[in-house]
Amino acid sequence: SLTQTKAFYEGRLYIQNLSSMIAPLLLAPRPEETVLDLAAAPGGKTLILAGLMQNTGWLSAVEPSRERFFRLCDNLKSQGVTNAHIYMTDGRSVGKKCPQMFDRILLDAPCSSEARFKTHEPKSMSYWSVHKVKETSKLQRRLLLSAFDALKPGGKLLYSTCSFSPEENESPLQHLLERHGAHLKTIPLILPFDNIQKPLTSWGKEVYDERIQNAVRILPTDTIDGFFICLLEKI
Repeated sequence: SLTQTKAFYEGRLYIQNLSSMIAPLLLAPRPEETVLDLAAAPGGKTLILAGLMQNTGWLSAVEPSRERFFRLCDNLKSQGVTNAHIYMTDGRSVGKKCPQMFDRILLDAPCSSEARFKTHEPKSMSYWSVHKVKETSKLQRRLLLSAFDALKPGGKLLYSTCSFSPEENESPLQHLLERHGAHLKTIPLILPFDNIQKPLTSWGKEVYDERIQNAVRILPTDTIDGFFICLLEKI
């Protein structure tokens, strides 16, 4: 019903699921900081980042897809964002281009979207496959490494997906910690929900770093989509 309102058409409303809104709120950027949204389109989380920054500082929004890039541009413009600099580029290259540049980085990574499956909508599952999970896991690992390179010492990185599979959640984090664990810590997350599940400690032959236990897996309900969130700090 909200999408049919005048306020929505005029850009005064942006409709987003509660679980997606949690990620930028937990990252909590401050005014005048340098912030990166590494997989930004369509822009809902970027809008919240800009709002928390009070439209000050420097907000870089990255999106490689041309179609999604222009949708991102339109959404940020219609909502009055003025501190964002938008780049149509592959997020995997950002770390090398902008080493240790950002105070905070949001990586809401591309994923298989398992947490958005709906039993009454078979189409919501039609694009899923084991191959897709494996391919997105590889992409997520490279994006996390890029984010680490782009993060300032003392900066914070929030990693999230709307997927359940450990291949897309615990496993990419394990990959990051195996390479840069001496320079990272995870921050415990406490959320005011009952539908929270602790991360896995192992999956198959892989045993996960105990620091990953500070992440949370949000289970879906009638009012909130499923989500996985981990907040890290570079030390």
